[in-house]
Amino acid sequence: MKNQYDMIIVGGGLLGCATAYQLAKRRAGNILLLDGNDIASQASARAACLLTRARTKPALMEMVQETYDCIEEMEALLGESLGLQQCGSITIASSEASLREVEALEQAANRFGIANERIGQERVRELLPWINEEAVQVALYMPTDAFIDSALLCSGYAKAAQKLGVELKTNTKVREIAVTADGAVEGVILCDGTKIQAPVVVNAAGSWANLLMRPLGIGLPFTPVRSHFWISDPDAERFPANHPFTVIPDARAFTRSDVGSLIIGLRESECQPFDPQTLTDKLEDFDFRAEAKWKILDECAPLLKPYLRDIDTLGIAHYMAGPSCYVPDAKFIIGGFKQHRGLFTVTGCCGGGVAAGGGMGRLAAEMILGETPFVDPALFAPDRFGEVDPFTVEFQKRCADARSNKKGG
Repeated sequence: MKNQYDMIIVGGGLLGCATAYQLAKRRAGNILLLDGNDIASQASARAACLLTRARTKPALMEMVQETYDCIEEMEALLGESLGLQQCGSITIASSEASLREVEALEQAANRFGIANERIGQERVRELLPWINEEAVQVALYMPTDAFIDSALLCSGYAKAAQKLGVELKTNTKVREIAVTADGAVEGVILCDGTKIQAPVVVNAAGSWANLLMRPLGIGLPFTPVRSHFWISDPDAERFPANHPFTVIPDARAFTRSDVGSLIIGLRESECQPFDPQTLTDKLEDFDFRAEAKWKILDECAPLLKPYLRDIDTLGIAHYMAGPSCYVPDAKFIIGGFKQHRGLFTVTGCCGGGVAAGGGMGRLAAEMILGETPFVDPALFAPDRFGEVDPFTVEFQKRCADARSNKKGG
C-alpha cells in the first residue's frame, strides 16, 4: 500500500466495490479501496438478492439495467460466471390498492420494454407449486427478472476492479477522513495512525458511513433498519429450484427459491432502526434482536396465510437478519458536498443495493469525474433534506417508517 492515491474508497461492500469498478473502467487513476473486514463480508452477505427490473420510481429502472449490464461485462472480463439466476418474478395483487400498484408496475415495464404478462391462476399454480392460487386475483409475470448471490456479485465487482488496477486492502479500518483547513479532502487516517493521501475520498461505508461523517459536521440522511427473512425446511418438490420469486404487497412479503427451500421475507408493521453508534465492527457480533423473530412471524404470518396455507406449521430452518440503510423518502444518497471538496458518498440503499448497485456506482463515478450523469443526480442529493442529525431517535424513526411503509416485498 502506497501513501498517496488519486482516490480512496472506504467500504468493501457492494456499493463501494461497484463504485471502484465503475471508476476503474473509466481509467480514473490510482484507486485504493479499504475495508475494515473482508470484501462482501458484512451487510452485502445478508441480502435477499432480488434483481427486479421494473420500478415505478424515477431513474431506478435505468440503474437496475446498469447492474445487469455490469454483470455481463464482468463475466466477460473475468472469464467466469457470477451465478445470475433468471427465474422470473410474479407480483401478486389481491386488493384494489395492490391492483393499482401492479398496474403502475405494468405501465413502467411497458415504457421501458421489459417483458411482462398477466397470467391466470392455473399458470400461477404451474410456476409456484406452493401457492394457493385461489387467493391470487391478478398476477403480473416478468420472465426476465433474476436473483443473484449478493456476496458473489460484490466479489465480482471487487475482482473486476482489481483486474482493472484498483488496489484492495482488507482488514484495514479507517479512523477518520482527513481534510485541510479550508475543508478540502486530503485523504484518510487509519486506526493505527497511518495517513494515506488522496484528493478524493468516497464514503461507501454502509451502516457505518455516518460515523465517518460526524467529525466533519455532516449528517447523512439515513439510518440502519433491520431487514430479515426466514428459510423453510427443504422440500424440493414443493419449492423447486429456480421457480419465480414473488412480491406480495397485500402480505408485506416476498418469496424466492433457495436450494429446495423457500425464502420468506416479511415486513413488520413497525420496523426496527438501530443507532449507528451501537453497531459492532463485525455484524456477526451485533444483536439484531433475533429473539423477536417468532413474535414478528406471528404478527406477519396471518397476512401470508391466504397464499401459503400451512405457514403456521411450516418448518423453519434458518433466520437471517441484517441492516439495510433506509432514507425517509426511500431514495438513495449519492453525491458530493460543497463544504468539503473531493468528498463523495454512495449509500442509503433502501433495500435496493443489490439490484441498483451497478447504477449507483455508475452515477457516483460520473459525478466524481465530472461526466454527464446518466440519471438525474438531484433525485439522490445528500443534502436534499437540509441539515439532519442521524443520531437522534426521531430521525431514526423517520427512516424506519420508510421501510414500514414500503410498497412491495
